[in-house]
Amino acid sequence: MLLKPSAGFREFSSSEYAVMGRTLEDETNYHVGPEIFLGRTWNIDLGTVAGSVYKIAAYLEFGSKSEANPVAMETLLYCTERLGKSAEQRMGFFAWDTVDGNVILQTAETAEGLAINLFQTSRAVRQFKRNH
Repeated sequence: MLLKPSAGFREFSSSEYAVMGRTLEDETNYHVGPEIFLGRTWNIDLGTVAGSVYKIAAYLEFGSKSEANPVAMETLLYCTERLGKSAEQRMGFFAWDTVDGNVILQTAETAEGLAINLFQTSRAVRQFKRNH
């Protein structure tokens, strides 16, 4: 998919790139705004290389584990129902291999509480050159 950023897209700032990095040549990342998924408003970021989307990152942030845990479990159930048993699993991390790439569900502690991250990465990422 060739991306033509819309007015609602905002490229990562230089400070965000400093933290997140750019692992691929000609990589540009965007905040694309919130989207409703599983009845909640998720923040969405896109990873692109030369205008092609290779990653969709959806995430939620919560002030406490007690708020986040039911949402994480609901998201895990959703992924398991659609993708089957995860290929890799450890505390706070689940990965599914798909025909087109992979899906990763990850929880992470933040300064504010807990984040739930859902990453969808295209298999096409293997064809892109890595930064040195």
